[in-house]
Amino acid sequence: MKNCIAILGLLFVWNNLKAQEFKADVSYKYICANQWDKAIQTYNFSRQFITGKQPLIIHGLNASISYIFKSQKKIKHGINLSYSYFRSSSDNENLVNVLNLHFLNLGYLLHYESTERLKGFYSDLIISATSSGLFRNVNGEPFVYDDSKSKALGIGSNINLKAGYQLMIKGKTYLSPFIAIGYTPYFYSPNTEAVINQTKGLTSKNWTTILTTQVGLTFHIKNIE
Repeated sequence: MKNCIAILGLLFVWNNLKAQEFKADVSYKYICANQWDKAIQTYNFSRQFITGKQPLIIHGLNASISYIFKSQKKIKHGINLSYSYFRSSSDNENLVNVLNLHFLNLGYLLHYESTERLKGFYSDLIISATSSGLFRNVNGEPFVYDDSKSKALGIGSNINLKAGYQLMIKGKTYLSPFIAIGYTPYFYSPNTEAVINQTKGLTSKNWTTILTTQVGLTFHIKNIE
């Protein structure tokens, strides 16, 4: 509830500020978190009886919105809010194990748009605070560990570099394909191993580095009054 109130408040502030540009995008997102991979690999190795191995958490979807403030400078400032979802599922006899991973990022954005020889190209540098929630379901029910529903919350910081090319649709609206790469040097999530493998500190650290890549489409509305 607190997160919802905070997001609604942020959207209210955005709505009352004059913007140079509003952007919304969707993308495929690939994630590599080495410590989480180790926990899943240990889960598979220690359960020789399962034939359907647990896939690594690597494939997901991302959606984000950005608000770029009015400025006469070449490099403009803005705010970015993004959500990512990843899922890993294994299906065995009498055992369907599903891991659901959610990320929420709130960040500061620097936007540069070429107006000369490379007109149409743009880049965004986003520095954000990132949080996560990992949840496990077994046979369609939340997994219980230590007398409570299994979950792992995490927090860290992220830097993301995005590049795209804008194609005009009509008037002030544009569509652009883009690619992006992101890096989180330190992401603290002490209960992730316990959620995945029911162990703690045995096979992985309570933190991990995270590397992400994205490919997607962005919808732009420019020169909002």
